[in-house]
Amino acid sequence: MPVPVASIVVLLAASPLGMFVGHMLAHRLLRVAGRRPTAHTSAFAAITGCAAVLLAAVGALAWNAVTGSLVIAACLVAYVLALYGSLAVLYIDVVNIAETSLHMHLLLEIAWSERPSLGRLIERYSPERMVDERLARLIALGQVRLVDGRYQLSNRSALRLSRAIDFWRTVLGLPTSPGEAAG
Repeated sequence: MPVPVASIVVLLAASPLGMFVGHMLAHRLLRVAGRRPTAHTSAFAAITGCAAVLLAAVGALAWNAVTGSLVIAACLVAYVLALYGSLAVLYIDVVNIAETSLHMHLLLEIAWSERPSLGRLIERYSPERMVDERLARLIALGQVRLVDGRYQLSNRSALRLSRAIDFWRTVLGLPTSPGEAAG
């Protein structure tokens, strides 16, 4: 029996919608459970849940086709995970834009407010407030913790990733710090 490729492609094409619905549910359920979810933590929960549902559905659709060949099963899993992973990265990019883009925040603030003044916008988007919000996000993500009024790393995964990105930027010849970009 051949692998039902068309059905699997339809499932993969629908997975961003599944991520979105899962994100909506995860954020609300985490809040009801007394957790303080961020857009990122609830997005990662949704992506993980959606991946489990997708893999179960693909497994159910392709079970008869893949049970006869370990190679076909491995290739199908690799294909589904690679494509789903790519879609998940794009979804996280959208979440990042919505959460961290000052440009986007200013546009929305102006659209939602009654003609905000420059003073109000500067107060809302002051460097102190921006740093405070980013630190709160890092705490919520478990990357940083506040101990005796001082911040400490609590998870080095993002730091390792940033070092890998710095290496990648160095190999490409791109600047690795804001000061290098100006010079």
